[in-house]
Amino acid sequence: MSRFTAINLAGLPPPDVIETLDYETIVRNMRDDLVARFPDIAGVIDLESEPARKLIEAFAYRELLLRARINDAARSVLLASAYGSNLDHLAALFATARMQVEDETGKLVAEDDARLRRRVQLAPDAFSVAGPEGAYVYHALSAAPWARDATAIMTTPGRVRVTMLRAGDDPVPSLEEREIVRLSLIDNNVRPLTDMVEVLGPSVHPVTINATLTLYPGPDGNLVRDRALTALTTWVESNRMLGMNLRRSAIFSKLHQEGVHSVDLISPAEDLVLWPTEVYAVEAITITVADLRDA
Repeated sequence: MSRFTAINLAGLPPPDVIETLDYETIVRNMRDDLVARFPDIAGVIDLESEPARKLIEAFAYRELLLRARINDAARSVLLASAYGSNLDHLAALFATARMQVEDETGKLVAEDDARLRRRVQLAPDAFSVAGPEGAYVYHALSAAPWARDATAIMTTPGRVRVTMLRAGDDPVPSLEEREIVRLSLIDNNVRPLTDMVEVLGPSVHPVTINATLTLYPGPDGNLVRDRALTALTTWVESNRMLGMNLRRSAIFSKLHQEGVHSVDLISPAEDLVLWPTEVYAVEAITITVADLRDA
């Protein structure tokens, strides 16, 4: 499935199999069960010094740990929450294995859970050959350990453009890297015979973010600024994917941390709306503190 049809795993409601745990409820239920079995103990069971009370509390805590372990076991078989080797076993059901990928320094490391989870979601599309958009993306990512993202669009009937986004400081892959992906995609077991495939790098749109914060009196201004800068930087990096827009409203929301009265966003002056073949590159983020406001 493509990024436009893939289910947002984070938006799914908590599954019923995951139980809400409450230690006090377990203690109360155990206490009531014991009183039902031995009514004579009702007069002393609530005394803190009563040995039976201590046993109930000890058993209740052990039951809490057991239920928590059952919750963890349930999460380990859900794609949205599985991680590590548990996610590897789920991926194996879709004939997908964790890759060795390049980190930002070019060193080979194990593919992180988020990237593997995304490829697992794309895997069903790949069962047909690379006809659907998601299948092209799956095969492209699987052929490129250096890739952060990939998109596929039909430019004209029978011609497919696959765009590859490189991880690290330089988002544009080399000609050699693109050729490796292209050769993988034109394999007769991957693409429809009628498709002509080209693999290109993204069009990069450099942008700077410059904002001034007005704060409420209270916390140290540098702490508030640092918190806002961290929130914005984290979001900018996680959102830096092909075709992902850089909207002013999102920047405002990240900068409006606790203690911020208002935000004057100087740049970008307007939303940056991108095609699936484009990506933004934030070259600098400048956040300054102007003054304080009482209300």
